[in-house]
Amino acid sequence: MINPRGLFQTAGLAIVLLMTGAKAQAVGFGEETVSIRLGTFLSDFDTTATLSGPNGGTSVNLEDALGLDDQQATFRGELGWRFAPRHRVVLGYYDFERSSVGMSSSSFTVDTPEGTYVFDANATITTEFDWRLIPISYAYSFYKTDDLELSASVGVHWFDATIGFTGSATVTPPGGVPTPVASAAEAETASGPLPVFGLQAGYAITPKWVVGGHLNYFGLEYDEYSGSLVDARLDTEYWFTDNFSVGLGYTWYNIDFAK
Repeated sequence: MINPRGLFQTAGLAIVLLMTGAKAQAVGFGEETVSIRLGTFLSDFDTTATLSGPNGGTSVNLEDALGLDDQQATFRGELGWRFAPRHRVVLGYYDFERSSVGMSSSSFTVDTPEGTYVFDANATITTEFDWRLIPISYAYSFYKTDDLELSASVGVHWFDATIGFTGSATVTPPGGVPTPVASAAEAETASGPLPVFGLQAGYAITPKWVVGGHLNYFGLEYDEYSGSLVDARLDTEYWFTDNFSVGLGYTWYNIDFAK
């Protein structure tokens, strides 16, 4: 039996094409009470999963080897509440669901307590990879003027990643000979909260045109666990009315979790 143990590495390059904002009332830059951003998130994925046992393991690129789409458009949502002039909380939501049916382009090995299994190339594999991210943070504006706001934040990014494989292949067991396997299934899940610390900046070029960005980071090594998270974004938006804006942004997101 093959027992995968979880190491998931996901790097995302994304573009936010549509953002809408709702202000509780017509106020100036950095004075909104409630803001809502809804948009389309165009992602460019580079995902690696490592399946391993006590003796080590192998890394498989899910896009190259198993045919998962490396690009996807998905919903992105964000809710912000400024409960005091320099204090605010932000809640976000991202959900990516990808699947593929195809043939592996290269062979790979999986190390288990019984030994090393070799999977030949051209294995027929159905792959599913789902990834959900819910970030929530508190930010304090340590510098704030009519057109510039700089803030620091602390928060939690809750992630939930599930990877599953179903298919047939020619497998060479430890010390054995290549053997066709008609059908097999395997799945692994990794989830949990990752605390993050960040910096944000926003600048009003004009009363209607705003640019901004943020950088969030977290890294941890404890006992048999290790992980890191980097979230960087640059964006701009134009307010057509006091309560509606359209914007464009670029986000780079990388999460690495190992056990």
